[in-house]
Amino acid sequence: MSSDPVEIGPLSIDRTAARHATKLAAIVLCLVMIVQVLAVAVLTGGPLPLLSVNEVPAEPDAEAWEDAPTETVSLQNQQMIPPYGGGSVDNVTVQSVTNDTHVAFRMEWEDPTMDTEINEPNAYSDAAAIMLRSGEEPPITMGANGNPVNIWYWRSSWQFSESDPGGDMYTYPHPDNRTKPGQAAGNPLSQSSYNRYGQNYYAMGYGSLTHAETQPVAANGERTDDGWAVVFQREHDASGEYDASFEDGERMYLSYAVWNGSADEANGQKSLSYEFLTLNTEDGTLTTADSGGNGDGSEAESADGGAGASATESASWLVGAATNWPAAIVLATVAAWLVSYWRKLE
Repeated sequence: MSSDPVEIGPLSIDRTAARHATKLAAIVLCLVMIVQVLAVAVLTGGPLPLLSVNEVPAEPDAEAWEDAPTETVSLQNQQMIPPYGGGSVDNVTVQSVTNDTHVAFRMEWEDPTMDTEINEPNAYSDAAAIMLRSGEEPPITMGANGNPVNIWYWRSSWQFSESDPGGDMYTYPHPDNRTKPGQAAGNPLSQSSYNRYGQNYYAMGYGSLTHAETQPVAANGERTDDGWAVVFQREHDASGEYDASFEDGERMYLSYAVWNGSADEANGQKSLSYEFLTLNTEDGTLTTADSGGNGDGSEAESADGGAGASATESASWLVGAATNWPAAIVLATVAAWLVSYWRKLE
């Protein structure tokens, strides 16, 4: 049905059909723009960002943690080097907050027993640790030669023990410097009391754990209804040789470990995360690392890792397509106009 044609060179355009097609094309244009805004918001939302706060909390029950994004990290038994074992804790939830000067990480996990006393044989303390490395992904084996890692460590006996946290099972009638050589030597794990419950360590592989000369890490634990919540806190800047760097642009790799004292977990017997989380210190995102290997490149990518990479690539393609808005708008608008125009002419 044609009426009121307009001649444009060799083309004859029907005015009525053109007006109808233009109205429909305008509607399609608006819908395309709305869909693109929604698609970009969903696809580029990605991992949850670090929460920027005025004051980084030192307490596990601080209000700042209520709005902080949460990631759940799976834990397994330590199975790479003797003494093998652990694995009594299935997972740990982690959070992060930051401001211009400080950063803090919160760990929370289920543990039905409160193990804080080590004053007799076969008594072990609950504990937690974070392993950090900025730059390249480190080996999960507490680093390696030439690949140092920074480890932040908290032990419940340091904070909650009602007896000597260094152990007072020695009741010999001799001076402590003979029956407690660790305390006499200044061993940081053998002190009679602690005013800081977090300690800073370096490692370059199993068996190389070293107490750092500088101790900038603070930690604070709290008993929850069904386990523990622990906060590690530190200033962004630290002067130690292998301290984790929170400078902008440096990607940070983090893994987590938990010890359950009542399950006889100590030293290498622990619940360990084999999959790293990454903290992007530039845009403040905390998410699962791209690869879940051991960090030294010696193992092929797992099937799960391949699936994750494929999903990531697909999401990236969709984001690129959704954000190529000029081409999408032109194509959708022209197609809508042409279809509507020709249908009006029928």
